[in-house]
Amino acid sequence: PLSRQQRPDCTACSIGLTASMAQTADAARESALKRFLPPGPRPLPCRRDVQRGRRLRLFVYGLPWAYHGQVVEYVERRARELLHVNCAYLREDTCPNTGFSHLENLRSHCTDVPIFSKLLQVATLVGEPERADVFLVPFLLGCNAMLGWGHGMSRVNGPAHHAFFGSFDKFARDSLPHFARWPHRHLFLFPLDSMFMPKWLGGSMLAHTGAGYRNKSRLDVTIPYLASLPRELVRAQPDAGARSTRVFLMASPSRNKVRSEVARQLREASELHRRDPSRPRIELYETDPRKENAMPFSTVETIRRMQRTTFCVAPTGDSDGFTQRFYYIVAAGCIPVRVDTYYPSLKFGKVAWPFKQTIEWHRAVLLLPPDRLRRDGLIPTLANVSQRRVREMQQYLLRVVRPSVLFDYRGEAPDAFSAFLTELLYLAAHRLPALDRPAAERPAAAGDG
Repeated sequence: PLSRQQRPDCTACSIGLTASMAQTADAARESALKRFLPPGPRPLPCRRDVQRGRRLRLFVYGLPWAYHGQVVEYVERRARELLHVNCAYLREDTCPNTGFSHLENLRSHCTDVPIFSKLLQVATLVGEPERADVFLVPFLLGCNAMLGWGHGMSRVNGPAHHAFFGSFDKFARDSLPHFARWPHRHLFLFPLDSMFMPKWLGGSMLAHTGAGYRNKSRLDVTIPYLASLPRELVRAQPDAGARSTRVFLMASPSRNKVRSEVARQLREASELHRRDPSRPRIELYETDPRKENAMPFSTVETIRRMQRTTFCVAPTGDSDGFTQRFYYIVAAGCIPVRVDTYYPSLKFGKVAWPFKQTIEWHRAVLLLPPDRLRRDGLIPTLANVSQRRVREMQQYLLRVVRPSVLFDYRGEAPDAFSAFLTELLYLAAHRLPALDRPAAERPAAAGDG
């Protein structure tokens, strides 16, 4: 077999691709979709991603149905039974958002489903391991996790789940025969926060929800939570103009003490506004997480309130990821104020933000370390942000960030999958080849910026 250095260039291959070869490739993709996912709607890639994706040579392991199709099939069936929805709950945008319910929160970890579906539709599927840029392990690890979290779900794929997590070394020997040689080229779709990533996957590409790096070579591909917005909100573009509310936060009390401190400061600021309406207007809603529908507003109403707000606070929760709240804030075009208790001393370049090849996060987000929150205060800190910077951040959020973290299931425009594909192409071109060489011959790892 050809070495990686001897493989023909993908561009040259595509130039010489005959019509029959293209038809064969399309048939292979169609066969893979039928093998790995149940019948029904498919999240579609945009035309540009179909063209770009052909440059990525993807080897997909033939894992049993319990690792992919059964998970999707079961969750969508339970959604029909529990929510009485008439839709493919994980694969189309016609399902109503149930207002931050427990099941909706579980669905937010199923980013792996649209990514998996679109990746199978755009990549060049190869059967020879020496030709592969990336080895995809078709285990929907985010959606699989929700089966063990209650709220009407149960572990229907128990034997498969335990085979993977009970003894990964044995699983890899039996089911991932190329893992030992190329662990760095293996992609695991694992949309949970980075602190939950197994250490034994630390040498591979991990698609997780942040916010820490788990691969010393920075092969992490941070992906967003699945923000399931009504289609009219996805298509509507918020205005980057004046906002009537200065700060918004809707959150529950938490074991995270910093979140309690944020709420305390906002309560005081809200009381000052009540006494003196010339002061900044604050919207603070403290919710009860014990209730099934704890939030006081529907998803649509919550987004609309954030759309008329300049700054929306995005504190970390009980784990180190960016939280579902963060992406609803971005969807509303509100400037996120991230208060990070897990990586408080790290600058933008050291935190595993999503899609760094597409998004310059320092242009869209304010970082407020907990020590500054206590020393300087939230409201005084925000008062020092100039109107010019506010306008620039709002425009960048709406033009670049928002379309890069939301999913378009109909393939009408570039979306979060487009940014994900950009990350894979970047890794395949710039980082993975160096890791094919013995460790002693590798150059020092470059910073990610």
